[in-house]
Amino acid sequence: MTSLLATLLLLLAPSAAFAQGQTPPTAAAQQDPEAAYNELVKAFNKAINDWQTEAQVAVEKAQAEGGRMPAIAMQPPTKQFIGQAQELAAEHAGKDAAVPFLGFILKYASNERAAVKKAIATLVADHATSKAIGDVLPHVGNAMRFGARGQVMALLDTVATGHPDADVKAQGLLVRGGMRLQTAQDDAQRKAAEADLRAVATTTKNEELLAQAKDALFEIEHLQVGCKAPEIAGVDTDGVPFKLSDYRGKVILLDFWGFW
Repeated sequence: MTSLLATLLLLLAPSAAFAQGQTPPTAAAQQDPEAAYNELVKAFNKAINDWQTEAQVAVEKAQAEGGRMPAIAMQPPTKQFIGQAQELAAEHAGKDAAVPFLGFILKYASNERAAVKKAIATLVADHATSKAIGDVLPHVGNAMRFGARGQVMALLDTVATGHPDADVKAQGLLVRGGMRLQTAQDDAQRKAAEADLRAVATTTKNEELLAQAKDALFEIEHLQVGCKAPEIAGVDTDGVPFKLSDYRGKVILLDFWGFW
């Protein structure tokens, strides 16, 4: 049960809201968008810690009493924080200052389907060519689990094909290529993903983005079904060195595990 809680906390922590009795900062208390965003994140992070502590205590109590997993460990509320982010985004509607708050919604929402769909729609309509969009592109994929795949891809299409900033355009290609690769069901779709990732090298000189594209291309070229597996070397449980190539021609099951 303890390991189950640890897994839940890791999975749900980014989506946790504040513990009982806490209130997010009000928009009126903020002096500028950056300060408002920092205060929101600060309160959110504290809430995560408080919720994890409360959930841990509740689960341990349930274990001791032989009871069921308490609801707090399964359903962390996010409504208050997402609502606050919506208010702050509305305050700066149509301006780049709204983008971080819209990104906050995409990154941390857990049950707020309507808020997520509205956030991604606003990004598509008002901010697709803004330089600020680059900071939230890594999180737009989260909206797909709320049924907003079409809007996500529309945003990425706009960024990847016509964004005026080379680095942001490359990031759009990178994110779109990664999503296409994850959902590819045939060779044509995999080739479309590969084309996006290769285009990064001709779009930007940003070393971090180039490295990410290279890693993704390695997956396409070496880790797809039918590819030759890369060499793996190590020692067995008796300390004897071995290589994966030693077993060429045999059926091998690789079990990757660790303590994380």
